[in-house]
Amino acid sequence: MKITSRLLQNYNGNDNVLVISGYPKKSEKYSQGVCAVSSFAKNSLLALQKENLQRKIVVLTMMLDGKEKVYEENGMLIVRCFGRDQPASYFNLLKTISQFNKTKNVMIEFEFSSFGNLSMTLFLVPFTYFLRLSGKDITFVIHQVLFDLKKIHGHIGLSKKSPLLRVFNFGLKWFYKIISLPAKNIVVLEEEFKIRLGKLIGFDKIIVIPHGIDKNINFSDRNEARKALGFEDQDFVILYFGFLTWYKGVDFLIETFKNTKKINGKNIKLLIAGGPSFTQEKKPHYQKFLKKVIELAKSNSNIKITGFVKEKDMSRMFIASDIVTLPYRTCMSSSGPLSLTISHKKPFILSENLSAITKTHDFRSALNLAGLIQNDFIFDFKDKSLINLIKKTMKNNLQKKLIKFSSILSERRSFANLATDYDKVLANDLKLNLAPTMLSIAK
Repeated sequence: MKITSRLLQNYNGNDNVLVISGYPKKSEKYSQGVCAVSSFAKNSLLALQKENLQRKIVVLTMMLDGKEKVYEENGMLIVRCFGRDQPASYFNLLKTISQFNKTKNVMIEFEFSSFGNLSMTLFLVPFTYFLRLSGKDITFVIHQVLFDLKKIHGHIGLSKKSPLLRVFNFGLKWFYKIISLPAKNIVVLEEEFKIRLGKLIGFDKIIVIPHGIDKNINFSDRNEARKALGFEDQDFVILYFGFLTWYKGVDFLIETFKNTKKINGKNIKLLIAGGPSFTQEKKPHYQKFLKKVIELAKSNSNIKITGFVKEKDMSRMFIASDIVTLPYRTCMSSSGPLSLTISHKKPFILSENLSAITKTHDFRSALNLAGLIQNDFIFDFKDKSLINLIKKTMKNNLQKKLIKFSSILSERRSFANLATDYDKVLANDLKLNLAPTMLSIAK
């Protein structure tokens, strides 16, 4: 794709950064039909731009409806120049990058399936090496770190005993090793991911910057939100937010509450605010899973599945709820739904499978300040444990503590506060978060 001389004059500079990532549609932050990384990328870059006005940002992202497009938005240049599931489009991406010959910094937001299928992911390896040989400094922001696919066998459509899992596990470790070699910096979003990845490739390059919190959300009115969704004053609303996926445990959640209508005298309402996974929806095993989830939900009139939630309606889901639950089967990535929960300062509970995120330093500190311990918001992956924790959180004192906890994290993890760390990473200051990591390893 040919960039005009006017735009190159403005955006092709030594201090600038090229960002390769999924990205929302124009004028949106939370778009349908794009990968989950997209909203994270836009929120991060908007904050980074304000942090350092001298650093111009160019986003190289996927085409929509197969059309190349170049436009300026929020003071950044957006170039839609490669296709999802189209490995050959890496050549077009390289041609586009070559026009920014003065810009040395390249940041790649990476999550499996964010660019497409397996071949698209594998071709990222030679592409990255070519960038390095071309003199670019590469920063990877790795959203997922998982070495044992047995933990997500249902998500990828394989039996837990499938011999393919051993082959894929072997290949997965080598992928992380090879992709990390040309990188100058690697950012991960949780302390646990630094520990996992560091044991494989060493800790020198890895920096922890927690998942940011979007503070620029227009909150809905609670009474209006509950009325619009059909909830009464005596209802206790439990929210699940995000794509309907196996690894996030939406089927477990529905199974748990399919025969539960009241707890502590309150009508239990389960609000499943989400639709089919963008990256999974065409796969036969996922279609089978999705059908099962929808059939399960029909068994109880107190369970509501909304489908994909548009950006304008997102706040309504959180404001209408009493508590948010994240019943994940494994911890393989930092949770976007959790970040939105914290944005709304809502109380939340986690499955024990997600408890590894509590290792991150600011998370532990916020727990202490709120007067909480892990047993206050973490449940075993069993239906009775979840229901018992819901009963416990109905007590006002604990609810207040959970809200305080969420509020503390909301301030500390705002994208604006974390932008300073990203700016330092691009300036090659690698002294971030080393002490907390070593403390975690020692424990």
